[in-house]
Amino acid sequence: MGAMRLFFYLLLGVGLTAVFTACQSTQNYDDPNAPLFAGSYAETPADFAGELKIVSWNIKFAGEVEQALAELPEVEALRAADFLLLQEMDEASVDAIARTLGYNYVYYPASVHPETGRNFGNAILSKWPLSQPGKIVLPYESPTNGQTRIAVTAVATVGDREIPLYSTHNETFVLSSEKRLQQTETIVEQIDKGADIVIAGGDFNTISQIGVAALEERFAKADMERVPTGPTVIRAGKGFPADHIFVRGGEIAASGVWSETEASDHFPVWVELALEK
Repeated sequence: MGAMRLFFYLLLGVGLTAVFTACQSTQNYDDPNAPLFAGSYAETPADFAGELKIVSWNIKFAGEVEQALAELPEVEALRAADFLLLQEMDEASVDAIARTLGYNYVYYPASVHPETGRNFGNAILSKWPLSQPGKIVLPYESPTNGQTRIAVTAVATVGDREIPLYSTHNETFVLSSEKRLQQTETIVEQIDKGADIVIAGGDFNTISQIGVAALEERFAKADMERVPTGPTVIRAGKGFPADHIFVRGGEIAASGVWSETEASDHFPVWVELALEK
């Protein structure tokens, strides 16, 4: 299938979604401080061993959380992650994952999704203590349903390190590429410039290598590099690189995409980051 035809079908799918959601009003949470949901289920960690595992995953509408809970502890690439950066979540599903697998967490919804009627937002889950939770409200609402997008922030204390974390979900390509890059720039502008280690991940909704390159260029302004992964969404038999992790500091020991999930239409991306003890 040619690129233009594939792009047409993607636009058609978005258009049909817009038809079904346009008549429903969207409740956005534009307060940068609320509503905040948080929990503490992690045991006190042992001394830092020198390596961190990070997983970023868009679990579609938090609809298959039980399946995700089956996969997270069983799949080698996902097992025992220090940090989970999750998108399209509601508060009950975040709490269920954190409670079952033993994580601390912060979660902010961006809106009440008009399709599900439930909260829709991002979470940071950590085996390490979390502090300084925050929400970055991204510019521009969706032209199809008026939804706001956000990034969620927190600081993890790992040994004697304070590591800023960011979990984001940018708008889809129904918003112009220029405006979506402005969403990314809003995140980059708020990334801690003084921290030696910084981790940011999420669903950036990039659909081309040109879009990925533009994303890399923006994050380079914060001295962050993209973790090598691969396609995370399959549409009409073609893979799209929608989800990414960016890091500052440490050495990328291993990374990849786990493409066998049955819990979402997005594949989780992961990285093992080696730091000095």
